[in-house]
Amino acid sequence: MKKINIITIATFVLVMFSVTSCQKKWLDPSINQDPNAVTDVPGYVLLPSIEAQMGYILGGMDIVGTTSMWDQYALGAARQSAAINGYIYRPSDVDNVWGSFYATGGMMSTKILMDKSTNPKTFSPIYGGIAKVLMAVWLGNATDLWGDIPYTEAFQGNANLTPKYDSQKQVYDTIQSLLTSAIGLLQQTPTAFDQKLSTSDYIFAGNTDAWIKTAWALKARYTLHLSNKNTTWAAAVINIIENKNIMTGNSDDMVFKFGTGPSTQNPMYQYEDQRGDMRNGIGFFNSLANDNNDPRSLIYKATSAGSDYFAGIYYGEKDSPVELMTYTELMFIAAEAYHQAGKYPEAKAYIIKGITSNINKYKGLDAGYDAAADAWLAAKVASYAGTADSPSLQEIIQQKYVADYLQPESFVDYRRTGFPVLTPVNTRGIPDRYPYATSEVLYNKNTPKTTLYTKMWWQK
Repeated sequence: MKKINIITIATFVLVMFSVTSCQKKWLDPSINQDPNAVTDVPGYVLLPSIEAQMGYILGGMDIVGTTSMWDQYALGAARQSAAINGYIYRPSDVDNVWGSFYATGGMMSTKILMDKSTNPKTFSPIYGGIAKVLMAVWLGNATDLWGDIPYTEAFQGNANLTPKYDSQKQVYDTIQSLLTSAIGLLQQTPTAFDQKLSTSDYIFAGNTDAWIKTAWALKARYTLHLSNKNTTWAAAVINIIENKNIMTGNSDDMVFKFGTGPSTQNPMYQYEDQRGDMRNGIGFFNSLANDNNDPRSLIYKATSAGSDYFAGIYYGEKDSPVELMTYTELMFIAAEAYHQAGKYPEAKAYIIKGITSNINKYKGLDAGYDAAADAWLAAKVASYAGTADSPSLQEIIQQKYVADYLQPESFVDYRRTGFPVLTPVNTRGIPDRYPYATSEVLYNKNTPKTTLYTKMWWQK
């Protein structure tokens, strides 16, 4: 099925009631809003709203902007961005994004859709499967930013305004359980409650096979994240790669696409259009120049005329996509798994697949890029011997870092492996996590006591 390329203004109007701009704060401190408020809304109305919220929140300044500065893709040059760039990040700075996940945000709506899909009177296996994949993405992003987070006691309304925090281990177990259940639901025959899937699913237009591939890719991602905790992670990822229904090319990417209209534009484009306080990361672009003049600098770099913000001509436009899970990322996950397992020829094959798919994604955008891309790729491929040191783990992560431009996954990889090699901008060092929101610190006695430099459970 053909993917829907832009979201409708009507959906964005709905989303804007739940999602505020980065300058605004949430008025309600509770993360447990009334779960019965919209239970009568059908799945085909809930789903597009959830997907739009996900694209807007996970692709916006509070996540992409912040982690991109800490990953040094970008430089915060003024105002709020300059402070974040210098690792000044307080509970009040995350009030908005925390609320976007919890207060009246994406996870609440996703939980409602999940619950509707288990009710015999509204049973909807396909919407239920999609909802569980989306919840896994919400949870994965939340726990990788904050660590322990509320889930099992969240979304109960006034019945519990101070939910406990699930440990990060519990959250990861929940993610895998959700994805396993989602795959089973997505393989079922649609029912009468699964109507309007082709028009209400803005990501895959109701293509269940695409959702199943995404679920397996996410299973691989969140298995990889535990590389410092689980000695069998590589074997588990290799099993997915070799035996499951996985992504086979860029067309399988889980992407939310924005439009060019004022109410449908990419959130980072909107932020830069209004603020304009972020710049290209000097160190990142120097690393591209030092890698045989990697032509992707022509795609990622803002033009001298200033027509593009710091993210360049693919990620920096009004209608730029927000990538949530990609084939390219999966190929690098496979490369790392095979390298860890000592299967070095396979690691070589998969790093090449990852780089190649990323290089091909940008063809047709810039004449200079097109002229240089194939020769650069051929030289890169020829440089790998298929041994323990060629490609090395550092090279796999470095190339993944380049291909995952602006993706929060790079912030996970850095904390997990120490690669790419980054130099902190001051003596405090690159943070390990976000602080908890003001409302949680003030009103929920269960909120963990952490600093920006408290290591994640999966880092240790």
